[in-house]
Amino acid sequence: MITFNYKGISIEASTEIASQEIKEEQRARIRFDKITRVYVSFLGYTIDSGNLSDLAFAKACTQYFLQSYWKRNNKQGGKIDLAKTLLQDGDHCQELALNFTARQKDNKHYLQISLQVAGATLDEVYLDGQEVIMLDISLGKAISLLTPKPLYTEDLAIIAY
Repeated sequence: MITFNYKGISIEASTEIASQEIKEEQRARIRFDKITRVYVSFLGYTIDSGNLSDLAFAKACTQYFLQSYWKRNNKQGGKIDLAKTLLQDGDHCQELALNFTARQKDNKHYLQISLQVAGATLDEVYLDGQEVIMLDISLGKAISLLTPKPLYTEDLAIIAY
């Protein structure tokens, strides 16, 4: 199990082995499947392991910020253009918005991650370069653990992944 908790950002990944008994040509065999669960939460905005596009979006935002950070860190006043939003339907038909925005204060760059519910900011966190590196590594490790689920026919033969 992998766990990352930092400033309201939580990443958990676990793997479970499930066994399944099958009969193949009158012989009993046991098939083992690896079930991986990834749970990512940004300030209460939850991304489950079935949604690779949202996980990839968050990872891409951290990667873009880091590449721009190192390119502009030595320049005075170099601005990072990053303002991306993930949308999700929340409880009671309220739309949740997770914003990734690059901010600059006193010639230092920060990644602002904020959660908005129905247009009002509920929570936000500012991460410096080192903290974004920690988040990027954790997201990458969680994504790398994901495996496709095999599709079985009625006689339990694998037809696709």
